[in-house]
Amino acid sequence: MKTPEPTPPIRRTILHHLTRMTSLTIPAQWLNPQKHPQEWIFRCSTTLNDLVKTGRAASYFRQLVTFLEDDNQIINYHLKLRHNFNRNHELDVHIYFDSISRTSNPPIMPVCISCEPTHELSKTSLLSEQQYTRAWLDGRAREKLILTPIRHVERLSELIDENGEMEAFWYDAIELIDKEYGQHENFYPYMILNHGTYRNHAHLHLKINFTKAIWDEIIAPRHHDRILQIKQLLQDKSIVNDCLKKDDHQKKKYSTKPHKYDHDLN
Repeated sequence: MKTPEPTPPIRRTILHHLTRMTSLTIPAQWLNPQKHPQEWIFRCSTTLNDLVKTGRAASYFRQLVTFLEDDNQIINYHLKLRHNFNRNHELDVHIYFDSISRTSNPPIMPVCISCEPTHELSKTSLLSEQQYTRAWLDGRAREKLILTPIRHVERLSELIDENGEMEAFWYDAIELIDKEYGQHENFYPYMILNHGTYRNHAHLHLKINFTKAIWDEIIAPRHHDRILQIKQLLQDKSIVNDCLKKDDHQKKKYSTKPHKYDHDLN
């Protein structure tokens, strides 16, 4: 299988100069959430694409995770990015937390599928490798794309600002979406970043979710052979046991109603 080529360094140079020319000021209201039980909603008066192209994504997400984890001690949470159709497709960031059905961190697996690109399942699902990230088809053959840091990090807050790693993470996310689907204002995929006990994988995963129609008509045909190979590999129990946790490893310990977004775990 052909090894994915890294992103040309010229892209990093352009983004670096763009960031230096752009104000990194983040409006205070973007970090002032609407608070509901087990859910906080942060509303931005712009899009994720605009945050990245104006060089503000790294600053915004750094301030967001600092507000959650340092200021409010919210460590275990489900972070969902979506563009609100009722507000000119502006970005909403939903934080779900305090689900008592999420009680333990993911198990340590023999192989971290995101760190070991030579593993058979990793080789088949890998789409591209950039300076700081890798892009993948989903290792369970679900209708989504995955972006991970090359370094083994478990939280968004662990990405580094000084070397551009945090900036590149979001830049590479919109580049992946643009490459696979395009920047269509009438639809932008929603994205998930789980933290702490909300994860099924230790390695930080950005899950990029598409509708079934878009996946079946645009993305899946492009990767038909790879998806078929992934499904075939998933029939091999030894491969699955190497790097994927069992779906039921976190049994419900309480007879309570599960969190409504437990199904969106990594």
